[in-house]
Amino acid sequence: MEQIIMAGKPVAEEIRRKLRDRFAGKTLTLATFLVGNNEAAHVYKRSLLKTAASLGIHTRDVELPENATQEEADLALRNLSLDPQVDGILPLVPFPRHISRMQLISQLDPEKDMDCIHPINGGKLYLGITPWGPCTPRACMALLDYYRIPLEGQNVAMVGYGEVVGRPLTLMLMGRYATVTVCRSRTKNLPAIVRQADMVISAVGKPNLITEDMLREGAVVVDVGINSQNGKLVGDVPEAAKQARASAYTPVPGGVGVVSNLMVMETLTRRL
Repeated sequence: MEQIIMAGKPVAEEIRRKLRDRFAGKTLTLATFLVGNNEAAHVYKRSLLKTAASLGIHTRDVELPENATQEEADLALRNLSLDPQVDGILPLVPFPRHISRMQLISQLDPEKDMDCIHPINGGKLYLGITPWGPCTPRACMALLDYYRIPLEGQNVAMVGYGEVVGRPLTLMLMGRYATVTVCRSRTKNLPAIVRQADMVISAVGKPNLITEDMLREGAVVVDVGINSQNGKLVGDVPEAAKQARASAYTPVPGGVGVVSNLMVMETLTRRL
């Protein structure tokens, strides 16, 4: 059976075409909200603003300095949420250490929450009463669906249980009747657990976490990790390991990340 490389570009192009039709003749404004100097957050912000502009979406860039107080950040996000001209808001993480993430996110209007990180939106996802969820997990699901990778009845090793990817993606997979074993980077006997899986999803952010000997022959590998190693972007799973063992895999770069930005824009359609 021919190996499937689950490239993000064709998936993104299909989503982009649909969004252009949905946004035609509409006036929408997306705001990005950033506190601090995290370089990755700034890179992501620039990419998002570029994607929004390509779809004719107006943007607003709200940025606070690293030393902004909790009160200043809370007020800025609350005012942005109350602005009737703003349709969607994407808070960019991580926040500086002195900022309480939960307190700040609580200032966000759940209806304008583009990454579904507000507790109300997280609760709806947990209960299975919303089609929306954080953008990166939805990008993973979009890739799996586009390449017709079966989920029902599959044994999935979900490596990583963070708030942004691992937890919501676990819920989405279970909602599609996959059997999910949640692992952490410190899970005992991680190689043995991963080796039994039909599908391996890694979202830890640690290069070479999943090695070739940990993958069963023919496994599906979804690599969500984005790491910088020797000046290059790499995933949690070496590309050589994926090529040697997987029946289908997402490359890094060029896989999940390509689709994630468009998931933010897709979330804006709930405001139409």
